[in-house]
Amino acid sequence: MKPSTFCQIVLTVLVGFTNFSKAQSQVAVNPEIYNAYSLDQKVALFTDDFTDNKNNWYLGIKENVWFQNLQDGTLFFQSYENVPKEDFKEVFIDQSKDFEIELKIRLDKGIQNKFNGLQWGKSAAESKQFDFFFNGQGQFTIDKFTGKSFIDFVPVTATKLINNYTYNTLTVRKIGTKYYFFLNQQLVYSMPFEPFFGNGIGFQVAEKSSTQIDYLKVWQLSTTANAQLPNLAITNEKFSSTSGLITAGQSVKLNFTISNKSAEDANNVKLLYTLPANILLLESETNLQLKAGTQKDVELVFYVNKGVDLKSIEIKLKAEGAQLEGQSEKAFSVTLNQPVQTGDVQNVQDFALMRGSNDPLKGLKAAKAIQEVSIGRYFALIIGIDNYSGEWKPLKNAVNDAKAVNEKLTENYEFQSIRTLFNEQATRTNILKEYEWLMANVRENDNLLIFYSGHGDYNETLQRGFWVPVDATNSSVSGLISNTDIQAFLSGIKSKHTFLIADACFSGDIFRGKTLTIPYENSFKYYNQIYSKPSRTALTSGGVEPVMDGGKDGHSVFTYYLLKSLSNNQNQFFDASQLYNDLKVAVINNSNQTPGFSPIVNTGDEGGQFIFIKKQNP
Repeated sequence: MKPSTFCQIVLTVLVGFTNFSKAQSQVAVNPEIYNAYSLDQKVALFTDDFTDNKNNWYLGIKENVWFQNLQDGTLFFQSYENVPKEDFKEVFIDQSKDFEIELKIRLDKGIQNKFNGLQWGKSAAESKQFDFFFNGQGQFTIDKFTGKSFIDFVPVTATKLINNYTYNTLTVRKIGTKYYFFLNQQLVYSMPFEPFFGNGIGFQVAEKSSTQIDYLKVWQLSTTANAQLPNLAITNEKFSSTSGLITAGQSVKLNFTISNKSAEDANNVKLLYTLPANILLLESETNLQLKAGTQKDVELVFYVNKGVDLKSIEIKLKAEGAQLEGQSEKAFSVTLNQPVQTGDVQNVQDFALMRGSNDPLKGLKAAKAIQEVSIGRYFALIIGIDNYSGEWKPLKNAVNDAKAVNEKLTENYEFQSIRTLFNEQATRTNILKEYEWLMANVRENDNLLIFYSGHGDYNETLQRGFWVPVDATNSSVSGLISNTDIQAFLSGIKSKHTFLIADACFSGDIFRGKTLTIPYENSFKYYNQIYSKPSRTALTSGGVEPVMDGGKDGHSVFTYYLLKSLSNNQNQFFDASQLYNDLKVAVINNSNQTPGFSPIVNTGDEGGQFIFIKKQNP
């Protein structure tokens, strides 16, 4: 019933563990009652409500294997294969103390008798873990996997406690020498505590199924009221720059010292920084371990964008797993265009030497993506056709879609040249001439986006997809533009990154083959990787299938959610895979088509990605 092999998706991030401050009074509790522990008896070791990717979950897609994305304050996790998928973090828990782990999860769709749910005490190296699972048939099970076989604590058991159409809360509580298991706040089992195989805590989605996860939380528990987090003090704050001023267009360094004033250790505290718009965090330290009575020097580097309209900069710091001088947040402030404390002049000189005195981003590994994206120009070719004739039925939304994409790119993103062909302009000859122009004018460091909205066709005999120009009156391939032709032109255009977006029937035929991509990671290291490698990728509104012309607010369903995603993006950098992940589920749920995203084979793709750069002052 339960599979013994798993496809592991592992990204290790150590997160907060804290001990408790002594309190005046003891509070008696009954561990068999779900609400026995109040919030002031819980110290958070790890918490994620999936409003952002602060814990760096493995977001992205592996074609026909798995998909994971943040969606409306939840984590959407799907397995496309006949095996379950899992994701987890390493959370250090002092097993000699009491703790609680809780996951809120719902089965979105999938195989009803297969299991989804919570994993804990997991060893990634040995593939061992404990499981608390449920399925869509109203059954749950509790077990451990030893690396070779499952050992049931609770065999598959039917219960009316499971919500088949909404969220289920799975809770594992350890008190003293016993485990207590709660399903939707009701005790379902207790047993002697067993030590962990490892520190991994996470979740599983069943084979060919999808889940939504509302939150994952881990607490240390105390019988004392008002259990306190360790208290950290911050001193020796110092801003520095190569010029001795904080001005637009340069990198700035902030140094400070964190001291653990508590009697207990603060292990693996997570530091979270919030910066104003137009201020980019380049380098920072996020995971912190401080023994009682010790201190650590911390450094972060940020870049002040050119044209920033601020009188001062305020950087806010929060520490998960600790208090900051008795508060939940600490603010660092500095005024622009005024001298800053440089402290040791030699340190500032070293800073200039390491990072480049002429270019404030030069030499910063974390900022290499920013540096490279500013070098190349951004080109776009946008094609939209409604006014078809002959065998081709006129469309209603294609030109409106293309014009809206043109407007969105012009107003909100960095594009130096946008060329358009609408309706009668979009003949076969003119489309090919535009490709020739791009071949002649786009250089090796430039970036190119091509958007096509119009009819597509698929020839069963040739097994090829085609674009339909405005002057095509029948289905003869002599008047069409094949995906093979498009691949040839994309190979000939010298751009660093080319991104093709096609809202047309049968557009998915352009992929034709297996390719590999660099998995998404929310870091400058990721952007550095995807910029350093050329890319030729396509985002299509469907596979080898018809797609809808009508949709929402005068746009096709696909382009409506494409525009929505580009509008809602608040980040300066937004790559093609993030765009796809943002719109895919919405398109599937509101149409009969499935968008596709993949590198285009035989065009020179090396695993990089196209990056949209949001204008700082649109």
